[in-house]
Amino acid sequence: MRVLIVEDIDSVCCAVRMALEFFGHEIVETARSGEEALQKYQTARPDVVVMDVKMPGGMDGLTCTSLIARQDPQARVVVLTAGRTTETQARAAGAAAFVEKPFELAQLRQAVQGLAA
Repeated sequence: MRVLIVEDIDSVCCAVRMALEFFGHEIVETARSGEEALQKYQTARPDVVVMDVKMPGGMDGLTCTSLIARQDPQARVVVLTAGRTTETQARAAGAAAFVEKPFELAQLRQAVQGLAA
């Protein structure tokens, strides 16, 4: 699947990218903020977005997820968080899957590949 990764920490973004590429997915774009993610979602049209919650700027990942879901009801977003965000909050924002950091690679793989159906 074609994936947009939204993560502001370079090492986490790199690790997620390497894992998803290893699992056979194509990373079409990366973004470091919610604002950047909205722009790149429109141009790249990924199959899946892997979205961090806490990011710099005025827009967090839940707000960005909500805006993407409003623009594209078919959007598939995996919320990836180390914060206090709950799965209920993520799903209310429009997320199709939820993974907590730190995570096992199998959890990330299952979350992303589970959206292929």
